[in-house]
Amino acid sequence: MKKILFLPLVLLSFTSWSQFTFADATCYTVDEDGNNTLVDCEDVWPTPLFTGNVDSLCSEMEQRFVETLNEWRRNHGKHELKYDYDMESSLTVPWNEGQVVAGEISHGVGSTSLRVRSDRVGISEVAECCAHNSRHDRNGQSEFFIQYKKSPPHWKILTDERYHYISVSVLYEPELNRYYSTVNVR
Repeated sequence: MKKILFLPLVLLSFTSWSQFTFADATCYTVDEDGNNTLVDCEDVWPTPLFTGNVDSLCSEMEQRFVETLNEWRRNHGKHELKYDYDMESSLTVPWNEGQVVAGEISHGVGSTSLRVRSDRVGISEVAECCAHNSRHDRNGQSEFFIQYKKSPPHWKILTDERYHYISVSVLYEPELNRYYSTVNVR
């Protein structure tokens, strides 16, 4: 039975890898704060670009982020965060879509501030983490988890015991080869 199960796993792995290409890939270095700097690709193994179903990949990245964060919280004696689909659809996804259109990340100012946006949709006591990078998850590791963990203000929010609910949006902007993330907790 083990041999029969092994073949589909090999085929699944091959199929997943075939959704990546090195054509038009970019090369970059990452500093200790998780910031990207583009570099010449000479003598550097480029980051492969994902060519499969990007919506599926982004959904996987969202799920992996929540699973990784909750695993970390459990392992450190903190309660898990429950997923809040209402917060996702009314606050998290719309803001992340706006970030993709603008090509930048922010928490908004004035009439677009987090407080105003959350009050508008009836969600109180909410915090927000926003980031972008050019890396998709690899080897079962959440790139956004790693990035947020290296940022003390974001990490403080994500590990705060006051919060019990989470929602996540990861979207891809192909022209910039950039993934955008918005995470809300309440």
